[in-house]
Amino acid sequence: MSRRIDLTPMKNLHTHITLSEGIVFDLDGTLLHTEPDIRLAINGALKSCGFDQLDDAITLPNLHGTLPEILSAAMKVIGAPESSIFDVMRHYNKHYVKQAHSNSVLYPGVYELLSYLDSIDIALGVCTNKDEVAARQALEKTSILKFFTCVTGGDTTAYAKPHSMPLLHTLKIMDVLPKKSLLIGDTHVDALCAQQSKISFIHFQNGYGNSVHENYPCIGYFSDYIELLNAKDMYE
Repeated sequence: MSRRIDLTPMKNLHTHITLSEGIVFDLDGTLLHTEPDIRLAINGALKSCGFDQLDDAITLPNLHGTLPEILSAAMKVIGAPESSIFDVMRHYNKHYVKQAHSNSVLYPGVYELLSYLDSIDIALGVCTNKDEVAARQALEKTSILKFFTCVTGGDTTAYAKPHSMPLLHTLKIMDVLPKKSLLIGDTHVDALCAQQSKISFIHFQNGYGNSVHENYPCIGYFSDYIELLNAKDMYE
């Protein structure tokens, strides 16, 4: 006889989501798998500046920071001098724009979940450390920009995540109180941002963070958007 899996936690998580008035999502590693485009642009920039490229076997050391932080971490791996950061950043932007997000894809079920939440009038927003213009372009490319009332980038406010400012700014534009909202993200930066903003946090496990829900305040976690969307029907 097969063992019955306890599906109650997923159903409870779905309930938390549908009872909220606003949900804010991180972007990279939460809504979209963007690592291939980021890696390709980093290597293109390093090559353009005369540096070694990152081997495919090397995990990118930072996918949660602002662009300078991401590039600085990658440069340290291959021993490129920090003084070259601005040249690398300039070439990175050229490569990233040229790629036009062609290698970035939605995680399965994201579109369906956003469409469902939109249909029941839950306000939706994005708060990312990606530059706002690039974030909007990525969301437009993957056909989900239309769902969001506000898109806050790492350069939109004076501080990026994990500071509370960008998340609270997002909620202000969405016209939703922090106590009636949720943040869904994949890394400790998102968890810290939610904690400092006094906002409930849900961890998406299939992104770029590790053991986030084990080390930071979190009301739940999931690894499959389709499973989360279908949770309301699990016991019907």
